[in-house]
Parts: sequence; structure tokens; C-alpha cells
Amino acid sequence: MALPFKYLGVTIGGNPKRVVLWNPIIEKIKSRLSSWKGRMLSMAGRICLIKSVITALPLFYFSFFKTPKAVCNQIRKIQAKFLWGWGSEDRKIAWVKWSKVCCPVEVGGLGIKDIKCFNDALLAKWKWRYRLMEKGLWAKVLNARYGNWRNLEATLTHRRQSAWWQDLCRIFDKVKLGNWFDRRC
Repeated sequence: MALPFKYLGVTIGGNPKRVVLWNPIIEKIKSRLSSWKGRMLSMAGRICLIKSVITALPLFYFSFFKTPKAVCNQIRKIQAKFLWGWGSEDRKIAWVKWSKVCCPVEVGGLGIKDIKCFNDALLAKWKWRYRLMEKGLWAKVLNARYGNWRNLEATLTHRRQSAWWQDLCRIFDKVKLGNWFDRRC
């Protein structure tokens, strides 16, 4: 068996910082949105399809890998194009800023998840899960490899680490992000 290979639909051994690793996900999203769905669905139907399909397809990847900005932008473009008029040949007008579309319904948005924030939240679940299961085997293995998870943001400069661990450390960087995780937990 050679690297990279697929396991449970996730490419193992590939570089998650390269857009090439994400191309199958982008293609799968595009293939799910055939042109008839956009033309035949109402706005509410398109919103529902964005929430259930486009956001759910990359879920497994999002929970393991930090998504490159280019991929986030591609997925956001697909979402916006589908929302404002998928399948039509002419260019449609976006009536509302995308940041407003991503706001919760209670605040006047459409409740569509912002891909970058969604990715960060799914990666943050690793630290949350560690707090719940500190005695688990997976936590012991990571402690042996990387040190204490309580100081996750401080371990970025230590010994050689995997790309996954470096991404987690950047998410919890207290200096840049103001300790957002510990304030909420």
C-alpha cells in the first residue's frame, strides 16, 4: 500500500494544504447540483439544499483538515451561485451580502453556514472532546506524541509536528484570536 490512499472516503497521506486533495469534494458538490434543481426549486428549496447537501458533503474532511482559503472560496462561490440562480446562463444579481446570508435566521440571515467558521468549529471539537475524555487511549497517544493538550496553543513552536497538529495549534492561538475557545467552554 502506497501513500496517499483513501480510507473511509478521506485521503490519507495527502497534503491537506494543497487544493488537489480537495478537488474530489468540489467535484462531488458540483455533481449534486444539476442545473434542473436550481431552475425548478424555489428560493426556500435552494436554501434547504445548500444547508443539507453542500454543507454536509465536506463534513468528514472539515473535521480532520484545515481547509485552504482557495477551497473555502470555491465552495462559497458554488453556494452563492446556486442560491442566486443556478442553471441559468446569464449572470444573476446577489441581492444580499454573503456575510448577511450566513447569519442565523433569528438575526435576519438565511442560516447558511460560513464554510471557514464551520471548519474551525469542527476542528475545535478535538480540544473539547479531549476535555471530556482525557483518559481515552487516543488522548494518551496524542499526549505522548505532542505533550499536554491543555497548552495546545503553546506547543506550536516545539518539536516536529504533523500538519494536522499545526492546524489545531493555529486555531487555538490565544495571541491572535483572543482565547476564543476557553471563553466559551
